[in-house]
Amino acid sequence: MPNVITVTNQKGGTGKTTLSALLGIGLASKGYNVLLIDLDPQAHLSSLFVKITNLENVSDGAIEMAQDLRFNIRPINIGTRGRLGLIASGLNYIIKVYRGMIPSTDPYAIYKRIEREPAITRNYDYVICDTPPELFPPTIWGLFAADYIIIPSNLEELSILGTKLLIKEVLPEVIMYSKKNVRVLGMALINISKKYGQDTFNKLNDALTRFIRNLPVPVRERFYARPLFQARIHRHEELKDLPYRPRRWELPLKRVVDRSAELRIEVQSFVDELISRMSNFAGLQ
Repeated sequence: MPNVITVTNQKGGTGKTTLSALLGIGLASKGYNVLLIDLDPQAHLSSLFVKITNLENVSDGAIEMAQDLRFNIRPINIGTRGRLGLIASGLNYIIKVYRGMIPSTDPYAIYKRIEREPAITRNYDYVICDTPPELFPPTIWGLFAADYIIIPSNLEELSILGTKLLIKEVLPEVIMYSKKNVRVLGMALINISKKYGQDTFNKLNDALTRFIRNLPVPVRERFYARPLFQARIHRHEELKDLPYRPRRWELPLKRVVDRSAELRIEVQSFVDELISRMSNFAGLQ
C-alpha cells in the first residue's frame, strides 16, 4: 500500500495546494512514484498541471473515484526520476456539490478505492490528497484515507486559529475512528516572510505543544513530538499567487522550482524532514 498523506487546514489560503504540488514534485525528484488526488472542487491543484478548458467538465476524476465509478490517472511529465500522476477535480464538481450529487454517507469512499485499485497500489509509493477548506465530504474522504496528515499554515492569526480548530475539534475524531493508524506529522509553515527569526518559530512550536497536550493521551500520542516542521517554504516570487497565475499549466512547476536554488533547497529539505518524520515517528507524550 502507498503512504497516503492528506494536506488539510480549515482556513483557506494557507498553502494547501502549493504544498501538495511541491511535495509531489519533491518526492518524484527523489525517485518515488507519487499520485496527487485533487479533492477540492475549486480544482486549483489540477490547474497547475492540466489545461483549464479540460477541467470545465471532468467525468473521470476524484468524485467519480469516490462514487465507485471509472476514474483516470493523468500522467504528469515534469522530467522527474519518479512517476507523477493526477486524479483531477473539475469545476463542474462545484455544481455537483450545490445539487447534492456527491456521495456523503461514506467517509471511507476514497480509502476503500485506493486499497483495492492495483493501478494505485502497484504503481505508487505515495498518494497526496489536497483538500478544500470546508468540512464537507471530499475533505472527510481525505482525512479518513490518510496514513499521515500535514497542516499547512502561515503566520497570519486566522491561519493559526484554523490550525487550532482543526487540532481540537476535528483531528481527535479522525484519530479515534479512522480504520488506519493515522498520525499527524505536524504544522508546516509556507509562504512566510524571511523577516521572522528562530525565536518566533520556537515560541510557536512551544505554544502548539502546550495546546496539543490538552488533548487525551491516546490522541496526542498520534501527533509528532515537535509539532512544527523545522523546514519551511518562504515567500518566493516564483510561487506568488501560483494557483491563480494565467496559463500556469504551460510552465512545468518543477521548472519553476529549479529556477530558484533557494526554493529548490527548501523543497528538498522539507521532503527530507517529511520522510524522516514518517520513518522515525515519535508521538507527543
